[in-house]
Amino acid sequence: MRVPNSKFCLLLIAFTLLTTQSGKAQDFEHSRAQNLIPNPSFESVNMTLKRMDMEMQNFGIMRDWKASINSPDAYHPQLELIRFIHRSPNFLKQFGTQEPRTGEGKVGMYIAGGAYKEGVTAKLKRPLGTGKYYYYHMYVSLGEGVSNSCTSSIGAYFSARDPKITLTSKLPLHIESSKMVCDTKGWVKVCGVYRAKGTEKYISLGYFSENPRGKSVKGGKYDTGYYFVDDVLLMEMRNPKNLVTGQVCNMALDFSPIEFLVGESEAYTEIQKALDSYIQYVTIFKVNTVKIIGHADDAGSAFENEIMSATRAINVKQYMIEKGVDESLIEIVAAGDTTPIVTKGSDLDPESNNRVEIKIQ
Repeated sequence: MRVPNSKFCLLLIAFTLLTTQSGKAQDFEHSRAQNLIPNPSFESVNMTLKRMDMEMQNFGIMRDWKASINSPDAYHPQLELIRFIHRSPNFLKQFGTQEPRTGEGKVGMYIAGGAYKEGVTAKLKRPLGTGKYYYYHMYVSLGEGVSNSCTSSIGAYFSARDPKITLTSKLPLHIESSKMVCDTKGWVKVCGVYRAKGTEKYISLGYFSENPRGKSVKGGKYDTGYYFVDDVLLMEMRNPKNLVTGQVCNMALDFSPIEFLVGESEAYTEIQKALDSYIQYVTIFKVNTVKIIGHADDAGSAFENEIMSATRAINVKQYMIEKGVDESLIEIVAAGDTTPIVTKGSDLDPESNNRVEIKIQ
């Protein structure tokens, strides 16, 4: 990457500004705004557990969660290492073969099973704040193996105490699916916004009342619906004013790096459009830091590439500030050409190394 003398001077000034703003190490852990759900994708299990009584009651292997009613099912490779006194080899297979949405773990439960129902409960990482708004979602998929019906009566219930749920409980869900979840192949997001009373310390997933709404999917009367659940998220919102729940639920939560043209550092129109999703996220949710990491390809010297990456990060920062992001939240890092995502010999386009990554914590 050859840099003209005039542009080189401007880049040098930008790099000087960067080094005075941030002298922190470039290594950090990527995470979004704090998720209040412990073990949200059911990846953590009790690794010291070597023996259980019944395979049909295996949920005790799951960390941070417990059965709130009856015996929901845990799905995790670690179950292969458990010695069950009473083993049922094909028990979990009967519900379907849906892969976890992410990772290796998921849970399964009956939502519509006549008088029978299941659910899971966890203690939140911290109590909810009085009058504060929280974004919630979880992903669900209908278990095709035993499900004769599907339902929209699936979601989350918040409580101040560890709930004592029975077959006759009538606890209304605070977040409930807006549509029938009948997909047995993919994962459907159940999403909503919850305004807290300020006493809530627990969350329960399932359905805990009478007469769930549903329909048959195999003919006959509405009956049994078994669901897989994965990727549960609860985040405090910063400013939900004038936002419709549907708009919040449809907003982007997962982002890709923003690619720049070779030799370009300005936040031109296409870059701004990509940044707008990040800006919406940061202005809605309560976040601690927005880390902007500039990258460059290896066309120039290491010093020139570092300056180019710094300029990209600074221009992105400036645009975010102009759009209302609090400057005190923003940190910038110039990674230069040190962390390419496309290396020599790869069939991928090396121009992808000219990018900015934004990490939100």
